Amino acid sequence: MYDVIIIGGGIIGSSVAWQLARRKKKVLVIERKDVCSGSAGATDGVVGYHTKKPGLQLDLAVQSIEMFRTLNRDLETNVEYGLEAGGMQPVEDKDQWDMLASMAAEQRRSGVDIRMITAEEACSIEPNLNPDIYGALWSPTGGKVNPLAMTFGFARAAKRLGAVYLTETEVTHILTEGGRAVGVNTSAGEFRADCIVDAAGAWAGKVAALAGIDLPIRPRKGQLLITEPIGPFLRATVQCAMYNVIKFRPETIKDPAVLKLGSSLSIEQQESGGLIIGGTREFADFEEENTFEAVETMVKRAVRFFPALKDVSIIRCFSGFRPYTPDGLSMMGEVRTLPGFYMAAGHEGDGIALSPITGRLMAELITDGKTSYDITPFSPNRFLKGGIL
Repeated sequence: MYDVIIIGGGIIGSSVAWQLARRKKKVLVIERKDVCSGSAGATDGVVGYHTKKPGLQLDLAVQSIEMFRTLNRDLETNVEYGLEAGGMQPVEDKDQWDMLASMAAEQRRSGVDIRMITAEEACSIEPNLNPDIYGALWSPTGGKVNPLAMTFGFARAAKRLGAVYLTETEVTHILTEGGRAVGVNTSAGEFRADCIVDAAGAWAGKVAALAGIDLPIRPRKGQLLITEPIGPFLRATVQCAMYNVIKFRPETIKDPAVLKLGSSLSIEQQESGGLIIGGTREFADFEEENTFEAVETMVKRAVRFFPALKDVSIIRCFSGFRPYTPDGLSMMGEVRTLPGFYMAAGHEGDGIALSPITGRLMAELITDGKTSYDITPFSPNRFLKGGIL
């Protein structure tokens, strides 16, 4: 018998496990594959403010990113956090400039330093950037992290405090008694707990369905490329302006090809010297194969903004699934139709940045029955009949 069963051993599930274990809870984490085999193992490590939805999501990110400052110490591991590496979004025309300037004004209401700069200023920050741009959005406090090191760091820290991880194990049914979640059936047998946390990322909707709960979490595919290691090339994390436009204002995009792929550019350099190049947001169910169309689009966008990359080799391609929700907000909280069943999923492309605060808030909710920050707007109940009650 456990206090809490967490379904999903990714960065969200492992963060929740660590925080609960710190509060002396007996925790079992059940993962259908292995730790970091889902979204956290197939993503970049951007943890900046400028890619967050203005308002609630950004306010949450401000708190979460502050927690990164002590993660190496708290987890007793190096998560390769580049504090204040900077975050930049080059702009190609006045329409993009006006749109990003409007977003930046909304984002600044959360007290973050995000501003528009000239093309000359952008190139002085990143000398390899193509000067043929209209300007750029700049966030000097943008950071980056190694998502694999961070996820494994959460998991190891949780295990040191007594959490048990059961990998290569699939949950097949949510057990209920008296209208309450009391455990799970799995490919390895039955396990019981006082409460269940669905932290299954892009698969969280499928897990909720095992309990008869219909929640609109869908996989949104992102394809990525890794280059050969090169010398120091890029300090900041860079996304072209279309990254935010696709994420927050897709209704303004007229090109059907751009909408289909959700094509933009995201690029950062790892400590090893390799570049991570991404920039697609596709609804392709759970189809994980890389496509020539997407690879070609990402390469062209990378060379458009960084011409020197035309002679750099791509050594690996892969893809991952972001857990998408219709309103762009994650789901955190207890499902009112099934007491004892909690959601901690739906972060889409913000799971890395929001994992520290998600773990803390979920642990507070489960152990204390309340949270230090009001997460009512993130309740999964907003998608149930009758809304949040």
